[in-house]
Amino acid sequence: MGKVKAGIAVAFAAAMAAAMPAVAQTAKYNWRLTTFVPDGSSTYRDYIQTYIDTTHALTDGEVRIQGFGVGVIAGFADTWKAVQQGTADLAFAYPGFALNVDPANTLIAGFPGGMSGDALLHWIFQGDGYRLWREFRRATTGLHPVITGFGPTEIFLHSHKKVETAEDLKGMKIRTAGAWADVLKVFGATPTIIAPADIFSALERKIVDATEFVTPASNISQGYHRVARYIILPGAHSPAHVNEIVFKTETWDALPKSLQQKLELAGRMAGFESYLKVGMADINAMKEMKKGRNEWVNLKPEFLKQMRDESRKWAYAKAKEQSDKGNPWMQRITDSYFAFLDEWDANTDYRLK
Repeated sequence: MGKVKAGIAVAFAAAMAAAMPAVAQTAKYNWRLTTFVPDGSSTYRDYIQTYIDTTHALTDGEVRIQGFGVGVIAGFADTWKAVQQGTADLAFAYPGFALNVDPANTLIAGFPGGMSGDALLHWIFQGDGYRLWREFRRATTGLHPVITGFGPTEIFLHSHKKVETAEDLKGMKIRTAGAWADVLKVFGATPTIIAPADIFSALERKIVDATEFVTPASNISQGYHRVARYIILPGAHSPAHVNEIVFKTETWDALPKSLQQKLELAGRMAGFESYLKVGMADINAMKEMKKGRNEWVNLKPEFLKQMRDESRKWAYAKAKEQSDKGNPWMQRITDSYFAFLDEWDANTDYRLK
């Protein structure tokens, strides 16, 4: 009986392998995807490949996506541009990298001292978040977003210096991105934007004093704990993060409604799969890192409050600055984000925290 089952399994696998090239050739839509991380990285595997595989499954072979890591089609900072210029059909992007394009990007991606993953996903999918995100992206970039790649809380820092308070950040050179890069300046630190593929060498050579990048599972695979003595917790600079797949609006709008719905569903399903997969991998990564020789440091509660206050102050200052220039998006998204956060904080005291 075991041999029969094994034979069936082998035959099935062979049939699937033989069918795959034919499916790719007969797909109605063959798209090239670019992103900001190498294709061998854990981020690519857990977020991007998950979206690609989910899309293939839900569209029954009608769509085939070929993914390319950073540098093949476009560089780290040019994922949107590649889609806008037509060198890629779609891009997997982290909006927080586009702080200088429009600061509103930093709120929709996840915000320092802001919403937890639970709250953020409620705002996006049950509040105004996704609607505002779509309107904002289409109006300002000519791109249509599909929300995916949900990420849990990050490690605050892998650091060569012990950090517990705001005072400890003074004079430090820290690799980061998004709104936190600006807020860090309030605390006297110097933020440095470095492509993900170059972070390890910058930390190892002490070009930066510390780094943050995604979650414990990604950090352990990159080996930051091997070159920096201190691991600082909790990751209040990024309680949660969300990514997007972007299409040209013309490409998206030309798709059948039924296919648009499948692509949106693929984004949501892949997003939750990523959230759970990465979350479990993070637990295992933390367990493994705790076996090492690093010194673990917890941020002081008063600093966590300072971070939250300064981040909100930064958001409203940016909103006014953008509104004065005639750009309403930062104000609209800021108002929605913090109204939801305040309502969440006021009415979730029944939850075990």
